[in-house]
Amino acid sequence: MSGDDTRRWMDALADPLVACDAGERVRYLNPAAERLLGWSAGQLVGQPFSRLLPVRPKASGERSFLHALLTKDRSGQPVRTFLLRGDGSPQEVDVTVGCSGQEREEYISVLVRRPAEVTSGQRAHQLVFDNAPLGLFHFDATSTLLACNDYLARIIGAARPRIIGLRLLSLPDRPLADCVRDVLDGRHAYYEGDYHSTTTDKVTPVRVHLAPCIGEHGEVEGGVGIVEDITEQRHAESERTRLLREAQEAIRVRDDFLTIASHELKTPLTPLSLRLAGLERRLERQEPVDPALLRHARQHLMRLTALINDLLDASRIEAGRLALHFEPTRMDMIVERALGSMDAERGQHRVDYSHPEEPVRIRGDTFRLEQVIANLLENALKYSPDISTVRVALEVRGEFALLTVSDEGIGIPKDQQEQLFERYFRARNVSITSYGGLGLGLYISRDIVERHGGRIWVESELGRGSTFYVALPLLSAVNPTPPEPHALSQHVH
Repeated sequence: MSGDDTRRWMDALADPLVACDAGERVRYLNPAAERLLGWSAGQLVGQPFSRLLPVRPKASGERSFLHALLTKDRSGQPVRTFLLRGDGSPQEVDVTVGCSGQEREEYISVLVRRPAEVTSGQRAHQLVFDNAPLGLFHFDATSTLLACNDYLARIIGAARPRIIGLRLLSLPDRPLADCVRDVLDGRHAYYEGDYHSTTTDKVTPVRVHLAPCIGEHGEVEGGVGIVEDITEQRHAESERTRLLREAQEAIRVRDDFLTIASHELKTPLTPLSLRLAGLERRLERQEPVDPALLRHARQHLMRLTALINDLLDASRIEAGRLALHFEPTRMDMIVERALGSMDAERGQHRVDYSHPEEPVRIRGDTFRLEQVIANLLENALKYSPDISTVRVALEVRGEFALLTVSDEGIGIPKDQQEQLFERYFRARNVSITSYGGLGLGLYISRDIVERHGGRIWVESELGRGSTFYVALPLLSAVNPTPPEPHALSQHVH
């Protein structure tokens, strides 16, 4: 049979045929191939066969597509893949590759068919494969990816036509490549970790299970794999860890509070009990009663009452039931009353008060605002050394009355200043036995100030004291917004 006769026979084939030389350059394609692929012989003859392949992620040491298929005898079984049509669109096809000759005289034939019509059973199988909520893939004994679903393609970060034919052993992700190698040795393989896409910066946490495909004679013909995107599971684990950490912190805060509360409640009760016992003995013996004894007992009773009131106020705040009674009032007079009530607590401290020249009128709850100021003064005295000065100032800044209370005390760690106004919080440099309190005063103060439309904050350095600021809107202010701390405090010092 002459060469012309052979060509006419090949032209008459109903199946699309592409013939290549040893260098995988196209030497011939029949009319059926031209129709299927949308290329003319003039456009494709002389071009490398790779011109028909979608661009795939590059990997070092990867074999060409045709030689990867020829490496293993597939017994005429077609491989489903994608080839590029002349207009650039991908065409899904079944490819069967054969060859004759050796090395430079090698001839490669590529038979290309549209995917065959499937039976109802095959269609159901394909539906499961394509729509499974897992990444599914199949590779041959050379680790060449023969099939995968879109779920896997999304994880890899490339369209499915681009990754069919990819050689998995050449992936830069070494743990995954090692799993493929184990499967080709006949073993199941498991992997959990982060997959780094070869085409984008995307990182996906995955769980992978691969299994070998065993032929009729016990040989490994390739493998299949399941890939699960565990991003949501990771997030759920992270959230569980966060909640557990918060629960542990809440338990720690509770235990600390119970320790502090028991100490704080017991502290005034013990001397109160002793003084009452002494008073009882004096009355029984009809001896005169020392007024100082009654005064000290009353002071301990007032302290105990204050602790209980703080607990009740904190509970009311949590329940949204702390009642405030607003009325026009003078902030300067509230400050002066609070200072007067602290006379017995001053000890050897000096208190400097810089008062405004004019009355400072606000709208607020007089009792609750005096409670806030008294708490700030008590803290300043408590955490300052003896014979130190506590400075109090009240002035008008724009539409706000600004109160500052400064001390020369132990200071507050920078990283804990934001937490200082949380319920039960105590800075780590505060000893339970050296400094009393339940850690509720500033929590209550913040709620009261913010419900007045104001803001409370602190500036402090360890060992150099603290300055607390309270900004409240003036009575004349028109819809003022709570000020930014630095906007008011930067000119105070």
